[in-house]
Amino acid sequence: MNHEEATQLMASERYLLGELAPDLREQFEEHFFECQECAFDLRAGNAFIAHTKSVLSAPVHATAVPAEHRAPTGRWLGWLRPAFAFPALAILLAVIGYQNLVSFPQLKKTVAAANSPQILASISLLSSNSRGSNLPSATVRPGEPLLLFIDVPPGSNFHSFVAQLLSSDGAPQWSLTIPAESIKDTLSIRIPPQPRPGTYTLVVRGADGSSSEVARYRFELQFQN
Repeated sequence: MNHEEATQLMASERYLLGELAPDLREQFEEHFFECQECAFDLRAGNAFIAHTKSVLSAPVHATAVPAEHRAPTGRWLGWLRPAFAFPALAILLAVIGYQNLVSFPQLKKTVAAANSPQILASISLLSSNSRGSNLPSATVRPGEPLLLFIDVPPGSNFHSFVAQLLSSDGAPQWSLTIPAESIKDTLSIRIPPQPRPGTYTLVVRGADGSSSEVARYRFELQFQN
């Protein structure tokens, strides 16, 4: 059984519900051990079923309330009465259902995209003049990452380094620890998707407590329309 066949059969759902014939069940079990998407579907479905069972099996304890503290019938506090426990449970199940039908599939797509080959925009800063006017640039679609290639200057005697990305207004976006042995070769750093285009600066400092700056790289990030 391949992934397309499993999808057409709704094998994940039917497997959890025990509706697959024995031969199809064996074929699907062999398949999902090698298919990350189907394995994710099964984990999400199991989590949904387990959570639903725990909610439905939880006992409802009624607590006696003195007459003088009881809400009058028909008043606005009447929604606190046990009769409204089932609508509240229905709302809870609706939220769980939304997670199962919307949130989990979106997360599954994200995981699938992360495990798929991609062509990423890149910028080589190996010989760039960080203080010049002609800055290296790259054009990406909003929400896409970027690859930066840099060389940390030799002779930097630190046990490790910290690379920090700054936006055009100098606000830190993130930082990354770089082991000293990694700078022997050209570094490729994946820049997470940025919220806006503009000029960015990657600053590399020695991690010795003095924050000694080792290198500074500037580049332009543009968004594709």
